[in-house]
Amino acid sequence: MTKRVLLLISDTGGGHRSAANAITAALDELPGDVQFEHRIEDVSSHCTFPLSHLGPAYSAALRFAPPIYGALYHATNGKRRFRSVVRFCEPLYRERLRDLFLDYLPDVIVSVHPLLNHAALRARADAGVTAPVVTVVTDLGRVHEGWLTPEVDAVVVPAHEVYQRARERGIPAERLRLIGHPVHPRFEDVTESKLELRKALGFPLDKTIALLMAGGEGGGKLLPTTLALAKSKIPLHLVVVTGRNASLRTKLEELAPSLRMPMTILGYSHEVPALMRAADLLVTKAGPGTLAEASIAEVPVVVYDFVPGQERGNLDYVRTNGIGVVALTTSDVVRSVRRISTSVERLRDMRERQGDVAPRGSSRRIAELIAGIALTGEIVDSPPPRRRVAASR
Repeated sequence: MTKRVLLLISDTGGGHRSAANAITAALDELPGDVQFEHRIEDVSSHCTFPLSHLGPAYSAALRFAPPIYGALYHATNGKRRFRSVVRFCEPLYRERLRDLFLDYLPDVIVSVHPLLNHAALRARADAGVTAPVVTVVTDLGRVHEGWLTPEVDAVVVPAHEVYQRARERGIPAERLRLIGHPVHPRFEDVTESKLELRKALGFPLDKTIALLMAGGEGGGKLLPTTLALAKSKIPLHLVVVTGRNASLRTKLEELAPSLRMPMTILGYSHEVPALMRAADLLVTKAGPGTLAEASIAEVPVVVYDFVPGQERGNLDYVRTNGIGVVALTTSDVVRSVRRISTSVERLRDMRERQGDVAPRGSSRRIAELIAGIALTGEIVDSPPPRRRVAASR
């Protein structure tokens, strides 16, 4: 028997595709005689202009005009205001998305983007298919109105804050599942100790290691943040992941010999699970996927940047849960890293708090939920979160 799972995303940043990939990886692991075929679709590729250019427009807005993007986020974040967005967008996707559903005939439709929940419901009705629609929320805190659509069949939320927000917006408790942010299973499959990982990665064994990241594109404030730490006198070894930003990697490699701090510079890497486990501290932007991965790895975070609007709630999440600190200027980053890295007690406390909020088994549990819905057409309870197991040091 084969069941089809259609995952809807928009490549506005890399987080939505990463979440979808985490879910499909977990679907591939499911035992039994049922095969779960899956397909990830960037819905903007099925839209007419201007939604067809949503990905590039999003990237340009964040690069050149973040405050304008933040203003647009807030301008659409309300029941009536978001309904206006839905009415504007419907003619741009309606027929093509309906045709996609008729062509693929999914058994379950999974939305991993706030703009696609209403779209999925409309296209499902137009196509006359009965596949349940499942929303997997990937933002933290007080999420955007678009995520919270009471008419969908199930909503998976990543944190208690989002659960409460969903209840406030009228989503029945029986349709909600607090499972956690979908983190790729490989983050939980790291079994080596910190010492073993450092040996394998070629990192110093006796230094405090700060891992610096800025998402897959490696942009934003990563360069000035790296330089500020490199010029400080904190006893660190920096590991900087520049992602797909080849020019930034080249620039740092040119500057590194003149800086007083030892540094390892990496480009796009598939070794992030091992890198996080090997590090003592993660200095990063406030991407929800990265924060969830850091919790699995039990590495404290210093957040130095965020996307206006959608990632503001992630800053509150970091503060409220005590998993790190928010430092939005380079001088604050240096002070925060110095304060945390030189205190064994602070590092230990933050690691423990990370372990307490870690979404253990999240993608596998989401996959089990989707599989159950595909097989029965009903929401079945997935197993409870796995108990916390202390990571090897």
